Amino acid sequence: MRLLVILLWLTLSTHVSAAWDGPPDDASLRIQQAQALQEKGKSEEARQAYEAILRDLRARPVSPHLGHVLNELSKLASGRGDYELAINLAQESASTFHQIGDTKGESHSVNIKGLAEIDLGNYQSALQDFMSALALTRSVHDAENEVQVLNNIGSSYYFEGKYLEAMRNYETAKQTVSQISSEHWQEYWRQVTDFNQATLFQKLGRYEKALEIYRSVESSSKALTPGDRAHIEANLGTLYRRLGDPWKALETYKNAQLLFSKDRDADGEIGVLKNIGIVYALDLHDLPNAQRIFRRVLELASDIQNRREEMQAHLYLGEAYLLQRSLEFGKAEFDRVLAMAKELGTPEEQWKALYGLGQIEEKQGDREGAESQYRAAIALIEKARVQLQLSALRAEFLGDKRNVYDSLISLFLRRNDIENVFLFLERSRARNFQDRFAKGESSPLTLGEVRDRLDPQTALIEYWTAGDQVAALWCTRERSSLVVRRIGQEEQKKLSAVLDALPNGVADWREQMAGMSALIPAEWLSEQQSIRHIVIVPDNWIATVPFDILPAGEGQFLIERADISYLPSAILLRRPAPKDTGILPPWSQQLVAFGDPVVPTAGQQAMSAFDAIPAPLPYSAEEVRSIAAQAAGKSALFLGPADLKNTFLGGKANSALLLHVSTHAVADVYSPEDSRLLFSPADPASGTADWLFLRELYDLNLSNVRMAVLSACDTERGKLERGEGLQAFSRALLAAGSHSSLTTLWKVDDRATAEFMKQFYHFAVERRMTKAEALRQVKLKFLQSRSAYESPRYWASFVISGDARTSVPAVLSWRDLFLGIATALAAGVLFVGLWSRRRRHRQDNS
Repeated sequence: MRLLVILLWLTLSTHVSAAWDGPPDDASLRIQQAQALQEKGKSEEARQAYEAILRDLRARPVSPHLGHVLNELSKLASGRGDYELAINLAQESASTFHQIGDTKGESHSVNIKGLAEIDLGNYQSALQDFMSALALTRSVHDAENEVQVLNNIGSSYYFEGKYLEAMRNYETAKQTVSQISSEHWQEYWRQVTDFNQATLFQKLGRYEKALEIYRSVESSSKALTPGDRAHIEANLGTLYRRLGDPWKALETYKNAQLLFSKDRDADGEIGVLKNIGIVYALDLHDLPNAQRIFRRVLELASDIQNRREEMQAHLYLGEAYLLQRSLEFGKAEFDRVLAMAKELGTPEEQWKALYGLGQIEEKQGDREGAESQYRAAIALIEKARVQLQLSALRAEFLGDKRNVYDSLISLFLRRNDIENVFLFLERSRARNFQDRFAKGESSPLTLGEVRDRLDPQTALIEYWTAGDQVAALWCTRERSSLVVRRIGQEEQKKLSAVLDALPNGVADWREQMAGMSALIPAEWLSEQQSIRHIVIVPDNWIATVPFDILPAGEGQFLIERADISYLPSAILLRRPAPKDTGILPPWSQQLVAFGDPVVPTAGQQAMSAFDAIPAPLPYSAEEVRSIAAQAAGKSALFLGPADLKNTFLGGKANSALLLHVSTHAVADVYSPEDSRLLFSPADPASGTADWLFLRELYDLNLSNVRMAVLSACDTERGKLERGEGLQAFSRALLAAGSHSSLTTLWKVDDRATAEFMKQFYHFAVERRMTKAEALRQVKLKFLQSRSAYESPRYWASFVISGDARTSVPAVLSWRDLFLGIATALAAGVLFVGLWSRRRRHRQDNS
């Protein structure tokens, strides 16, 4: 991937020309001739011409001509890989402009010096130069150069792996672009900044977002140079490869190679050639051809002294040797990469080199050495991740790094090291959620701590998947065990087909689910007869499995053996148990509910991308009112036109023990932060649907909510982020503070859902069962109904996450309160009567 760390040559040349007063002199004419040679690609002739001019200018008083020529020579030196000379020339140019008081020229020179520092791999020095250039350019209000420098600052952070800082500078550049009056320059720098942001999104695994931006820039790239378009083609090639189309990637890389050659960008050509080698190695499995290409890349990078590309060439040559099982050659390459990465201060290449060395040592039978290398790689990954403070960036950060964790976990599985398996299972998943939940708590969760927190009738199962391996770590208060199964790709496809069919009804679902028996081995269940509560921590595709209907032996399903709840991470077991409030008085706020959203009509369809017309929910209001009728305490219902997003966000969502939302939901499996819940239009006249987005839920305070129920379709669906898990509404609700959440794995029937919810609240509120047991009872009632509702399509979709082993606090009804008061009064009257009677009896006897 490439960033547009480029110079705006026209801006610089225009500035220098404007600084020359009067008619062109001999020096200015000779400079124009040298520039013409540059534009024709005659770099060596241009260099000789500039050097001749330089000798003459140094014999004269200091002038802008001298600063300009020094800059041009600096750029030519960078082009041929002589970065040390480029830095010295740019520094001399900056000093020249400073001496004559030309702040604008000085800022350009310092920026050029920073670019040469980046090419040399001196990122900290480059950053210092860019910061100085930014201060200078802001002092003279040069907005165009300010945008350029901000992009270069972002790129410097990018190469260091400081992605949050990179994104901040790109965002600041975009804000500055909007202030540029010239439409031509505004369009150019908007495209450059968009491109750099897309590159960052691509680095973080947000491929669809990156592809969207690249295509947008490509379709409007008239303002960009051939070199800029070459960068776009190069990054598109990488994206096509990530998306599984290596032939399209090769075609796009060749387009980029042609454009780079026209622009005479040696670094660009090296980068594209390197990526072509990657396609041959990893996608087409043509390792000899890949090695040939990587050796050529190494030669070219060495010729121009581009150490970053040289390091990358060694890295991929090492990986090609590893794939070919040429272990000694691979080890030598990874050792070189590690040394260079430490010298250049690039953590990305460091952890990749360590991971490669670990794989080699594992293949050579040195498992202890491999473990040490994997641990060192993970330490670097987690250190880099700590720098990402934006959850939008962190969510996908572990995606391409999960392999390192998986390799280490595999080692522990082979030696049945249950404690370390558990430790790194937790470190490899749901880290974004864990960070929100932990709030500074850094001590790792241990298996012993988990077992201490389980009651004797509860079992926790942590799952792990890697390729065709599925491991399950089962632990109770008394013991723990590991089981590893192999579920091949074909078998996984069959299981996926069954899961996809369940929402539409499967006549032979009982037989179909038998194929999933490997997820809950029968020997476990036979050994754990006393287990009545099962807590599942899923991984990858297992998050889409409704465990209720897994076979549990003796013709039973798992829901018939135990109640079932889910956790995104076992870290939630650290959450303090809710305080025992005893029986609350009837004026306590027990329920707040939102439902029956007003949906736009066809004539009111809004233009927003999120405003597709949903169908009405005729049973939503009935569902909410039936639930409220079961609540003994106060209820606040916001239905129809009162079902407003602003009311929800304004504090009402956190005003009661129970939060219930009956609405439409959309699960965005490509952009999880855009998953959303429907509310009524804020402006009834417009008819525009109002959506509450998943990202907004994360920022809420729901600490008073004991249970949040989303009675809507697909609220437990979302994007499966490798290394993070399923990005669904339950996580947002739990992260916001709700003690538990009830969500759905697929689309649910409106009428059946209304009945399901009525029954669930009967068990949970009126009969005060634990939340997990209440859910189990209503599911058993549907399963055993001998009606259409026995199909799991109507009930297996509902899953409860978080603290499911406690009950919702009891609230005394007014009727029970008055009855209690009346009983107490009657008892008091009786007591007084008996006391008076006894007293008279004593007086009579005396």
